Amino acid sequence: MDVQNETKFMVDFNLHQVPAAVGLEVGLEAGAAIFGVTQVALETYIAEVDSEVRSTAKRLLEKPELARALEQLALKDAGMLMTIGDSITTYRRGYAPILKAMLGLHHPTRQLRFMNVGQSGYTSTHGKELTFTQLLSQNPDLVTIKFGANDSKHFGSPDQPSLVSSDEYRANLEAMVRGFQKHTKARVVLLSPTPVIENLVNSSLAYQAMHMTWDNADLRGFGVVLQEIAQKHGLTLVDFYSVFGDMPDPTLYLEDGLHPSPAGHELMVSTLLMTLGNARLEVD
Repeated sequence: MDVQNETKFMVDFNLHQVPAAVGLEVGLEAGAAIFGVTQVALETYIAEVDSEVRSTAKRLLEKPELARALEQLALKDAGMLMTIGDSITTYRRGYAPILKAMLGLHHPTRQLRFMNVGQSGYTSTHGKELTFTQLLSQNPDLVTIKFGANDSKHFGSPDQPSLVSSDEYRANLEAMVRGFQKHTKARVVLLSPTPVIENLVNSSLAYQAMHMTWDNADLRGFGVVLQEIAQKHGLTLVDFYSVFGDMPDPTLYLEDGLHPSPAGHELMVSTLLMTLGNARLEVD
């Protein structure tokens, strides 16, 4: 089979090495090779995680207030919910997969679409580029945006500036919001960064090897920026930072002190739904 010109272009520029950036899917066979496991082992593990997520979604739907809040999304048939963010959003046991499972269980006969474009390591700068290169063309109905964990990294020493400054963060989020409002019919919902457990994340040997640290003051400041953007554009803000607090409960986090645990993500999806339910957000 001949290699088509479009594929030749991608091969010439080694785009197979940056699949997420250009919207290429990494299949199970390739994923297994990357992780050094068999395809069967990878498929089995993914199925186990999916089953756990589905069980969590079913349990959360037994809470009447969450089921009612889910109705407030009012997604039409074939409507799309898109979640944008970093590793906290792409996490297989996270708020986005739980929300997807809840929608599927609550509306089993409807053809709702769910697109999770969270990418590990992404900052709001990546999010801005991804918005214009790939996401606006999807014309989603409801979009959630959550960045901050990677934007707030300090490299070298804690007194160095964060990877993305507060001004850059504001400009990136403003660009994303304006893009969706101008070029799509989507309703945009902003999700504040979750705080870190500073003593855990900054003592992690893996992060110390990269001379990388975090300070909750940065994440709290990004939350203030989001509040201002939400007020300016009439958007709903889901304030995860306030829910977790400056001194988060370690049981709501993984051992690295950076990523919320499955229990933390249950709190996140509940907070998200209750906030949207109280706001009576609808998608036309």
